[in-house]
Amino acid sequence: MLKQLEISNYALIENLSLSFSPDFTTITGETGAGKSIMLKALGLILGERADTSVIKQNSSKCILEAHFDITSLGLSAFFEQNDIDYDNQSIIRREFAASGKSRAFINDTPVPLSVLSALGKKLVNIHSQNETMLINSTEFQFQILDQFAGINNKVKSYQEVYKEYQARLKERIDLQLKEMENRKERDYLEFLVKELEEANLDNINISDLQQKGDLIENSEKILENLQYANSVLENEEIGPKIALKALLEAFSNLTEYDKKYAEVHSRLMSIKIELDDIDNEIGGMIGDLSIDEEEAQIVKEKLESVNSLTFKHNVNDLHGLIQLKSDLELKLSGINDNSERLEELIEITEKLKEEIAKKSKEISVERRKAIPVFEKAVAAKLAEMAMENAELEIAISPVIEPNRFGADNITYLFTANKGAPKNELKKVASGGELSRLMLSFLEISSEVDHLPTMIFDEIDTGVSGEVASKMAAVLKSMGKKLQIISITHLPQVAAAGSEHIYVSKSTNKDKTTTLVEKLNNEERVLAIARMLSGEEISEVAKENAQSLLANN
Repeated sequence: MLKQLEISNYALIENLSLSFSPDFTTITGETGAGKSIMLKALGLILGERADTSVIKQNSSKCILEAHFDITSLGLSAFFEQNDIDYDNQSIIRREFAASGKSRAFINDTPVPLSVLSALGKKLVNIHSQNETMLINSTEFQFQILDQFAGINNKVKSYQEVYKEYQARLKERIDLQLKEMENRKERDYLEFLVKELEEANLDNINISDLQQKGDLIENSEKILENLQYANSVLENEEIGPKIALKALLEAFSNLTEYDKKYAEVHSRLMSIKIELDDIDNEIGGMIGDLSIDEEEAQIVKEKLESVNSLTFKHNVNDLHGLIQLKSDLELKLSGINDNSERLEELIEITEKLKEEIAKKSKEISVERRKAIPVFEKAVAAKLAEMAMENAELEIAISPVIEPNRFGADNITYLFTANKGAPKNELKKVASGGELSRLMLSFLEISSEVDHLPTMIFDEIDTGVSGEVASKMAAVLKSMGKKLQIISITHLPQVAAAGSEHIYVSKSTNKDKTTTLVEKLNNEERVLAIARMLSGEEISEVAKENAQSLLANN
């Protein structure tokens, strides 16, 4: 329950200290006076985001504070989980500096905005005129039905399992995709390594191979030159061996005459020996030059293989290929095998899927049991608000695949007129009818579950006269079970509150300020009379206002 609201330097409010009754409080005021300012301030206290524009002009700091009695809300576990001191009388505070910095506190413990927001949702439900349209949302329709059926805990348990299933299923799918990528990469790397292994790189002497390749490639030219050299040496007419023989014979005849002739003869003999040796070696070379075609093909293929691989992998030489093979083998060994984790995830997701099916079936049974009772309860509440012929029908059918709501699809069908066909809410319900439907849903919820403080921001838009009186009665009745605060433009609703807060605007030459005050009985008469007749308050309006107050 909201007990106290403190506002300092927020928007048009300089300083405000306002207490609230535990039952039904109404808020009225001039158009544009700032009735929603307090609501926005409370929203910030409850964890909404804001910027420095919240600070009143020419102020350095804005402080918003709310006091709550949380005795009956069972929040001690929340406080313990977030390491916050628990107190039945708890205080939430937010501070905004002109520099843009803001701080949040729960019982003087600094907290992040996420924690404040989580707590705020447990303390206050705010329903604005626009939020009445939420009645058409699937989430709200499931929420209100499940709350009535008393299966919120079952739904929460189901959603936790469903969330876990979705997370593990995503991990499983991601891992399957990763494993497919790994398999492709593994196959490709294995192909490259195998290709390099088949090249037998470690057993290749590239220098020797290149030398053999050059020899094979130029064998014809080499043989041609060797044969020519051999023919020159063996030429019987002009060959060096013939000339050398003649020289030897000439100097052989001269050796006995002079020692110097003998020396020349000796030197010519040395040349003959060397020339004979060269001739023999050339002959040997010619004999050795015979090319084995099979060996030549092997050498050619090896050289082509090495050259092709170096070009393919953009490396410089054989050593680069050998290093590449080593790198590829290392990379191949580093690719994770996810098959074990994948099998584990398949087992986990299948078990979770079975649990989802079991839990969703239990929820569906409870929903189907609750629907006719809920339909009757809504019809009864609508009848109290001058919609005696209105009917609500909840069509429920199974879905192909369970989702976060379970295994059901539901559609709220409605008609406000007897004999008229039912259709989807958004297609047939007017603004006033939606307001009364929303109020009937919330009143039923308050009867089956302990709700936090509820604030209505002109939820009564679109109604008047007798309907307004009936809505006022419903709000007053709800106020006996929980704290209700209603911003309203209807005099009937304003008169039904146990307390009446009035918002006005004061303007002087320097500034405009929003003023907020609680009205006593006489002031309430004037405020309600003004709502009935306008600024010129008539005696009849006063009498009507007094009558409205007297009947509440």
